[in-house]
Parts: sequence; C-alpha cells; structure tokens
Amino acid sequence: MSNTTVENIILGCLSFGPKSGYEIKKIINMSSSWFYNASYGSIYPILKKHESKGLVTSEEVVDNGRYKRLYKLTDKGEKAFYNWMLGTPRLMTVKYEMAVKLMFFAKIEPQERIKQVEEHIEQLILFKQELEEIEPYADSEGDSYQRLILDWGENLYAFLIQWFSMLLEELKKNNGDLPKRRSLKS
Repeated sequence: MSNTTVENIILGCLSFGPKSGYEIKKIINMSSSWFYNASYGSIYPILKKHESKGLVTSEEVVDNGRYKRLYKLTDKGEKAFYNWMLGTPRLMTVKYEMAVKLMFFAKIEPQERIKQVEEHIEQLILFKQELEEIEPYADSEGDSYQRLILDWGENLYAFLIQWFSMLLEELKKNNGDLPKRRSLKS
C-alpha cells in the first residue's frame, strides 16, 4: 500500500498512538533521523496522502489552549504498516559525500586531504556524541529494538571514526598521499 520508507516510518510513529505532525517529527529526530530522516515539508504531504488513501484519520483538538491536528492510524493503515514490516527490506544505498570526495582525493593538494579527513573525523565524533545523548531517552522510553538500532548507530560511527583515523595516520605518514593499491583494514 505505502511504498516509501519515509511513508512507513510515519505509519510506524502512529502505531504508538495518535500524534501531531510535530510529534511525529520529534520521534523521527530522536530515533531514525541519523539513518533515515524526514522534514516537516515531507511529513505533512505524506500525512495528507495517507489520509486520502484511508491509512490515517485526523481530527483537530485543543491542547493547552492551542489547536493541533492529531493523526491516527486506521485498521487499513495498521495492515499496510504490518505488511511492510513483514516484507523483505531493500538493501541500503548510502549517500555519503565523504566517500564520493575520497574517490577524487587525488585532485586536491596533499595538505587539503589531511585537513578534509581531520574535519570529517571531528564531524563523526560530534554525531556519535549526539547519539550517545539519546541513550537515556532510549533506555527510559524506547523498547529493546529501538535501543538495538541506537547501538548499531553508535557502532557504525565508532567504525567510521576508527577507519578515518587510520586513513589520517597514513596520509600524515606519507605527506598527504597514499601508496598505490593501499587498503585500510582494521
């Protein structure tokens, strides 16, 4: 019924109960945003699409004196989400700009290569720290599978930090260059 991952993430958020678009975005920010994100600009059109397909219903409610629209999963929406959960997941395709840059590293000066890798390691460390800050929330609010995916993310970023640190060491040892056919294996 619903064919994009973001559409199914939204159904998944609603599987926990009625939510506003803002609450859905908040859940995504605290859970899947580091590997699959959705903006407000995509959430609301998807909610409208889901509503037109009968996957969700909505109602306007007053909460603390403010109007907000709450979306609720229908039986049809629950079935669509369940069927997606039982389906075989697509293999991931990684859009990783640093990997693309590495393909063309020979086109920049050796010292710029070192600088790029150093800056990237700093970004990776900061992002891993952000994931670590989610741990208390995951432990208190999440289930064991949500905690599992957080562990996966932390391990992925730990690997990337280690791999790029080895690359940085090689670049520094070789004045910003790499020997031919060099492989970095941990």
